[in-house]
Amino acid sequence: MRSIFCVVLVFLLCPILAVGQNSIEDYKKIIDSTTNNELKLASLDSLINLYKKERKLDLSSDYTEQYVAFALENEAYEMAMKMVISQFYIINTQLGQRERALKLIALVEPHLDKTENTYYKGGIYLKKGGAYVNGKDYQKGIEYYSKAIELYGEKDSIHVADATFFRGQAYFDIGDFMNALESYEMAGEYYQNLGDQEYAFYTSAEIISIYGVNGFTEKAIEERNKMIQRKLDNNFFNGLSVDHYNQHSSYKKLGDQQKMEENLLKALEYAQKENNYLSNIDEIYVGLSKFYAKTDLKKSKSYLDQAEEIVRDMEPNTFSYQNYKIAEGYYLNATGRYSDAIGLYKSAINQARKSKSTSKIMESTRQLSHAYDGIGDYKNSITHYKAYVKLKDSVFNRTKTNALAFYQTLYETEKKEAEILKQQRDIEVLAAQNERERRLMIFGGVGLGLAFLIVLLYRNRVHLKRENQLQVSYSQNLLLSQDVERKRISKDLHDSLGQSLLLVKNKISKEDEEAKELLNDAIDEMRSISRTLYPLQLKQLGITSAISSLIEQLDENYPDTYIFGDVENIDGMLSTEQELNLFRIIQECLSNVVKHAKAESAKLELQREQNKIVMTLQDNGIGFDFFSKFKNLKSLGLKTIKERVNYINGILRVESSPGNGSKFKIEIQTL
Repeated sequence: MRSIFCVVLVFLLCPILAVGQNSIEDYKKIIDSTTNNELKLASLDSLINLYKKERKLDLSSDYTEQYVAFALENEAYEMAMKMVISQFYIINTQLGQRERALKLIALVEPHLDKTENTYYKGGIYLKKGGAYVNGKDYQKGIEYYSKAIELYGEKDSIHVADATFFRGQAYFDIGDFMNALESYEMAGEYYQNLGDQEYAFYTSAEIISIYGVNGFTEKAIEERNKMIQRKLDNNFFNGLSVDHYNQHSSYKKLGDQQKMEENLLKALEYAQKENNYLSNIDEIYVGLSKFYAKTDLKKSKSYLDQAEEIVRDMEPNTFSYQNYKIAEGYYLNATGRYSDAIGLYKSAINQARKSKSTSKIMESTRQLSHAYDGIGDYKNSITHYKAYVKLKDSVFNRTKTNALAFYQTLYETEKKEAEILKQQRDIEVLAAQNERERRLMIFGGVGLGLAFLIVLLYRNRVHLKRENQLQVSYSQNLLLSQDVERKRISKDLHDSLGQSLLLVKNKISKEDEEAKELLNDAIDEMRSISRTLYPLQLKQLGITSAISSLIEQLDENYPDTYIFGDVENIDGMLSTEQELNLFRIIQECLSNVVKHAKAESAKLELQREQNKIVMTLQDNGIGFDFFSKFKNLKSLGLKTIKERVNYINGILRVESSPGNGSKFKIEIQTL
């Protein structure tokens, strides 16, 4: 029936096509007068396209709604779906009428079971997911992107790749970096297999951004340099201006002025070659103007003027215009026009609040503090600087995920589990063998007398030594098993409970802010527990950065105790097992300090010496009697520390007495 309908439609279109250039009024007359349903649909389609060409998008969308309703009324379901997919971007994005676009989806969605065309099935949900993401409802966006991936067929690989890529972006926006990474990697494989070099590089850039937002700045720089080199090796220059601009931002976090300038100039060079391919040249001019405001006012003004040429006709609420005004404030401050800068930055902060741009609020607040300082209004200067510091701290204290290390550690974890199982089997075999030998010695001792008794005593000594070795091996394997289980629980907390809490949060009424705040606190606490359970950053960042991060985290979370450290770089000096156990030892020691020592301060030193590493932790707390504490059955922490030190062949020394603080010193032989 549908195939006959399509043949008839093509036949009826022939006279219209033969006319060639029918006007809008011609098509309107046909729509109003014809009783032929197929001709009416064809005329509606032509009218929609004519209005699109004339950029009359509202009228094009009005007739789109008529077309879809009429097609469904006449059971032309696939034609209705095709029209919704093709016009959705215009209504949802260009006109910004998301609810109107979703209503179109709602019209065709109940009829998806009436088509076998996987492109239409997947496409409807792809568009629906995009609409929810645009409305900041990322969980629903993820849900419909996943449905689209499920419904697309084998011939729709490029659309599967796009849906997977968009789902990765949605996961990124809610801070679920582990699932974001998984989606990006999956999309990247699709793009590579399809030969879509451009989007393969896009996915690489998104993965790099995950490193960046989680504070892995050096890793982000390293991976971005590799990506830039791959582009150059493949003579692929699209997007290099953005890559170098982002690289400048990463170097800015490290305070490397030379690299910042180098990458900004490279970004400008490629942007000019790309002919504004990614429309970021105004952002580069702004970056250069701000950079040179401290060193070369002439260059700063030149780049500021070039940025103004691009943004002068833009609305004040646009991203580019706000960037330009902030750069202008830099120049005003640099030239001593502080009063003008104050007015500009107050306006910039108001605009940034409307657009909910935390980074622009933070930057403008800091520059406003400088402007007040310039006119001698130190009270306002300090007030705004404190506001800047508070905002900065809130940004950097947001929960970070360490899912990046998961994929690198998965193989090693499985290998360790296999080794533990093998060791357990060996223990069972050895225990059975020892039991048989013991029985033989008992029965033989009755007949052999005193001579055999000597032999028996010797064998018992060997047996006890072997049992002791087995006990040590069992303790070590138990510690490894605990770390594996902690990792599993950490992942379950993050993936299952974390996502459930986010879903609950999104379903709570907007007016119930108190409940949302409680949920936010619960999510933060859950993520903190997840990070504590398993140090996933160990593989990604190395032992040195992981220990430094642990010190900073404990110092922030326990304000009554000032925790600081002097940590030398020990990356590569220990095996993977030694690094994990050293991290756990330090974690347990610091935990004892903040929970039991009642110390005002604690210092952790990690020093490299010839063929060994020395860790020293000293606090000014209440102290304790080590031997009595160690004998106490409840003091599992000290016993675990001793077990882990033994496992990595280290030497533990403890100096402590009541009222005189504590000092832990551990020496570990290096590789």
